[in-house]
Amino acid sequence: MKKVFTKHPSFRGVEILTEENWNIVNRRYVVKSISELMHELLLMPKEVEVLDDGGIQFLLDTDDPAIQYTFIGYARAMGHWYIPESSLIKTVNGDTQNADGLAFYLELEKTIAIDPFTLTRFLDETYKTLYADAYMRVRSDIPVEQLIDMDSQDIEHRMKGHPWATVNKGRNGFNINDHEKFAPESDRTVQLSWVAVHKIRASYQSTAQYSFASLMEQELGRDLISSFHSILEKSGVNPEDYFFIPIHDWQWKNKLVFYFAKDIANKMLIPLRTGTDNYSPQQSIRTFFNLTHPEKCYVKTAISILNTSVYRGLSPKKLKRAPFITEWIQSRLANDGYLQDLGCIFLGEIASVAYEHPHFGAIENAPYQFKDMLGVIWRESAQPHLDTGEKMITMAALMHVDEEDGSFMKALIDKSGLSPQQWIEKYLDCYFKPLLHCFYHHGLCFSPHGENTMLILENYIPKRIIIKDFVEEIHLNQDEYKKAPEQIRQIIKEVPNEYVSLFILSGIFDGVFRYISNIAKTYFDYPEIQFWSQVAAVIRSYQQEHPELEYAFQKFDLFVPEFIRVGFNRVRLLEYGYNDNTDIPELNACGNHKNPMVAFAENEMELV
Repeated sequence: MKKVFTKHPSFRGVEILTEENWNIVNRRYVVKSISELMHELLLMPKEVEVLDDGGIQFLLDTDDPAIQYTFIGYARAMGHWYIPESSLIKTVNGDTQNADGLAFYLELEKTIAIDPFTLTRFLDETYKTLYADAYMRVRSDIPVEQLIDMDSQDIEHRMKGHPWATVNKGRNGFNINDHEKFAPESDRTVQLSWVAVHKIRASYQSTAQYSFASLMEQELGRDLISSFHSILEKSGVNPEDYFFIPIHDWQWKNKLVFYFAKDIANKMLIPLRTGTDNYSPQQSIRTFFNLTHPEKCYVKTAISILNTSVYRGLSPKKLKRAPFITEWIQSRLANDGYLQDLGCIFLGEIASVAYEHPHFGAIENAPYQFKDMLGVIWRESAQPHLDTGEKMITMAALMHVDEEDGSFMKALIDKSGLSPQQWIEKYLDCYFKPLLHCFYHHGLCFSPHGENTMLILENYIPKRIIIKDFVEEIHLNQDEYKKAPEQIRQIIKEVPNEYVSLFILSGIFDGVFRYISNIAKTYFDYPEIQFWSQVAAVIRSYQQEHPELEYAFQKFDLFVPEFIRVGFNRVRLLEYGYNDNTDIPELNACGNHKNPMVAFAENEMELV
């Protein structure tokens, strides 16, 4: 469903900025901020009253004694709080005012201990996130009963952003035209521009089955390749000296034409032309899905905007490693009958081109965003892996709620003919069991979240998963690291034993199940204790199926009483701020969580 705005042609984007819409998204943003900042122990409001339904009436004081917030919170596992939007009340000297997402952080600057420079930049991202939220309310909301039957890309474009990050659509660097053209919620198709890069500067890496020529024939076709050759020959250069790579238009206009000016002048980088295939931007912004030929590769481009704490460029060092890691992981898993029976697929990053900037690349400890401006990854498409009758959706959709408080997950359950318990059991079997097997049997440490996991449905029922974007995140536990080939030890990090379990406990329990269990409780009254008991049952079932791994089950125990609490928003607000770093910021610890699994460690039946 597309909506074309016709008013104010000279002032694009203002149509969504009505008072009602702005107030709604600001209230929603403040509610999310309070919930996530309480989760990360940055806000500790006072408990005023325990209500009959188990909710708690809270009072949040601000830096200004005249300004207060009251709200009702419902405690969930791992310090999560569900806060009904309607319960939030802001008062100034006793008078009720509309919640304001920007003012909220100004009012709590000292309480949270945000320095002024960080706060200013954070508000910059907040403004853009709020604009995107307002845009989505007007343009892209569809009732979940209709959305569940739509194409995977239609669903992709209606996701509301990272559940953990408060500023989840900052996209610093985009203007209004960029937003309308490149943001996934804008639901626009794009054609990628291509450039030729000289082999003196660029390097091509691939898995064994792809030469550069065979990849180009697959992705471009002979006519377009011939056209590129003609452009290069007219430029007086030999086409065989160059690789062809797609680039993001924003990157060309804002970065490449300036920072690669010398290389353009010296014909190290030569603009070619726009490709002929239509692409769809994914939730991650820099990755594109081929709409014209869905069987062709996903294309991941560099785009040097700051979004969800990270500049979205592509590291030359990581680009060079990606195909090798893909081959090693896929060969390691290829003959695993357990994963084959579960139908789990890992989409490989089968080829890449890395381009070293001649000047920034020579600075050893330069901020990473200056080194990561040009490159590309081609990732396998999920489409060829789908069987007849299967439907692919982003797993992030399970956390999606429409404007009428309709839950996407509940809509699937209603259409499936299964009870919520049966449906959730199917979901956990197809998502969690493969991860447990990779974790325990193969020693692979990674945490595929909602955006990086494609859930495959059949008749609205979870059947299996397809995992993408795993290459950069893969680590090895210490035992497996010691056994890995030398080449792998040079490029994949090992995880100290004391932190290994966090890839499940923090990455999956806190980063995925915390939200899904809350959705289930909030929108179809599914008991939290029941959800977490099913998670425990999957772990126990896997352990019973693999008694030979008892040593690993004890060593990396998922039933420990507590685990480290990780702060995602703390990274931006306190730990790193907006300082330049030599690599992407890491999440930091902030106390401990009570593990919901402890209730089932000795078959106890009490959620803690």
